[in-house]
Amino acid sequence: MEDVVKKRVLLAKEFHLNGIELARKCDPLSKMMAVHNFHIGIEIIVKSILLKFEIRNEKTLNIDFESMLNAVDSHQEFKDKKLRLPYRQEIRNLNQVRNLVQHHVMEPDQSSMDDWRLFSSRFITQTLKEYFDIDFEKINRISFVSDSCLRKYLNTAIEYINKNKYDSASCLAAAAFEYASISISSFIPDSSASFFVSSALWRSELDFDVLKKAFNDTFKRIDESEHFAALLASGINLSDYKRYKDATPFVTIMLGGNPHFESNGQKEFTKESSTWLVEFVTASLVKWQQYALDPKVPEYLFSAADSFIESEISNQKFIEKGSDLYP
Repeated sequence: MEDVVKKRVLLAKEFHLNGIELARKCDPLSKMMAVHNFHIGIEIIVKSILLKFEIRNEKTLNIDFESMLNAVDSHQEFKDKKLRLPYRQEIRNLNQVRNLVQHHVMEPDQSSMDDWRLFSSRFITQTLKEYFDIDFEKINRISFVSDSCLRKYLNTAIEYINKNKYDSASCLAAAAFEYASISISSFIPDSSASFFVSSALWRSELDFDVLKKAFNDTFKRIDESEHFAALLASGINLSDYKRYKDATPFVTIMLGGNPHFESNGQKEFTKESSTWLVEFVTASLVKWQQYALDPKVPEYLFSAADSFIESEISNQKFIEKGSDLYP
């Protein structure tokens, strides 16, 4: 699929998913925005059909919604196949409600929100399958991730899921999250308490080994708490973060920059958990970009991180339990 059409389809899914999230809320503004998002998602799909099948070009797409629908259904190739856009009446009604929202600031009725969510979901799912041969559930946001190295980790994780290598997929998705979280935590000021307290202890002639260890453990915990606080402040949901920890091995970014994975034998990685994990990490990265936090592999770690994933891609070397990478 052409890049411009691919990006349009991805964008349509983003608007649709955002509409679903807004539709769950009961305040007037959220409902009005949900209707707009459902409509925009559908409109983008229709315009993508016009572009892909060269019914219209970019410069002639500025037509009203009903004319776009008619342009698709009147296309001779589709008429020969007896292929028509589904749910015409429902999406026509949605367009009318959208116009009332946009021009008269009308609050949509709460009881209708489920209808708009249902019909827009069915429309997008069916048209993607019939006109693009694309499974709606398999469209992902990875191409919207700015950092090329993080994209490699996530795309390779998807490949591993397709090959039923769920351990490997979970490792790479978790590594991408950890690299990015290091970069977005960089805005937290470094504390100097550790330096002053620990240096005072080291200068003491008394044997404070136990106390020193306690202080070091405390400072480590403070670092972890600062990191966790930064993640929550960046928009990560607490319950999602818990699920993330349950779905991943323990990841350590080594001093040299490469990731190291560990997990006990009781943790199981499934298609469901690894698929959710990739989606969660991708969504987190996109959200951080929206907040201008610039998630990326930090420059001082980039060489090792990129070499690691390039080795995975070129050698098709899967990360398995029992290997050097995943003991």
